[in-house]
Amino acid sequence: MKSLLALSTFLLLGAAAAQEVQSKPFHLVITAAAKKTYNGQELAACHTGAAIESLCLAGTAGSEFYLNTTKGEEPAIKGEGLSGTLIWNLPYNGDEYESEPMSFYSDPSTNVAMLLFEPGYTQQEVFFDKTSQMAIYSYYNDAVTPPTDDEAKILKNWYLCETNFSGYTYTTLNWVLGNGKAKPQNPSCVKVQVQRKFV
Repeated sequence: MKSLLALSTFLLLGAAAAQEVQSKPFHLVITAAAKKTYNGQELAACHTGAAIESLCLAGTAGSEFYLNTTKGEEPAIKGEGLSGTLIWNLPYNGDEYESEPMSFYSDPSTNVAMLLFEPGYTQQEVFFDKTSQMAIYSYYNDAVTPPTDDEAKILKNWYLCETNFSGYTYTTLNWVLGNGKAKPQNPSCVKVQVQRKFV
């Protein structure tokens, strides 16, 4: 019985891995920023803790990222991109690396969520729309009573803000929680768009 369970688990994990499709490498470039000096700058993974990185402004020295999607998946809105996991590869031991998924870190005291890459299974899916801008599909609407969760919409609540995580202070890419109508409580935040540029 144990060997049958182990075999079933192995086959399921193998099937799941076989379904994953990784994009070509790309850079993330800031556009449409109210602060003009941000426009054209690339984002890079920057050290924010042990095997934890946030997304920092990096001039023209951006990191390479990937989007992992699922084979056979359809976009939530026809003509738009597939939702998937944003990946950065953490190098170690010279030529080895650990693929780290991006997730949101939120603190109860703020509506500004940081984007963090770290080992593990927690992840926030994103997609790139028909103009190659990074976005998130959302189905949930609690601005009505009763709340609904049936119609996909596109959110782009990206902001560059001065942040502090574990004593590391940078200008990082963040997400303002909510339906796009809320303003960030962090006064340094500047609304931006994030463009994918293949390497």
